[in-house]
Amino acid sequence: MQIFIDTEFTTLTHEARLISFGAVSEDGREFYCELTPVVQEECSAFVREIVLPLLEGGVAACLRARFAERLAVWLGQFADPILLSDSDWDIYVVRHALSGERNRLPGLVTIPGPAGPLEVMLLMLAPLSAEAMAVFEREVTQHFARDNRQHHALVDARAMRAGLLAVISTPEKG
Repeated sequence: MQIFIDTEFTTLTHEARLISFGAVSEDGREFYCELTPVVQEECSAFVREIVLPLLEGGVAACLRARFAERLAVWLGQFADPILLSDSDWDIYVVRHALSGERNRLPGLVTIPGPAGPLEVMLLMLAPLSAEAMAVFEREVTQHFARDNRQHHALVDARAMRAGLLAVISTPEKG
């Protein structure tokens, strides 16, 4: 099962730490988690101004130490989950949050879970053709017109899913 992911994180440096994680499966099942605590001093000005005000708290909040377990439980409902991202920064902060490894390379990640380790592929989206990118961008723009909380990890994951499903369902010309 392909699962579209997006993240928000503290800063665009090698010290980046995951703040929130959103995931939407091909069939629309969703997962959202905000890792706590967030240390505001670690956040860039952009993150403090744009991202932090979008955080929901409440049931979305999750202690940083429990994130891997919570994600593994949710992913356990899927056969062979593949996490798809449009950014190597997402891969970097997800790998770090799950394993402590600071690595932007796509590949297998092992998530410790209550039922034992869960192996999941963490991949980057392939580049799109100009025509496919136009379809993708149109759908993403329409998505954000309906829900303007861009830079909320779950909203962004929903937008990516909508854009890619539109690309897949558009017949090729030629």
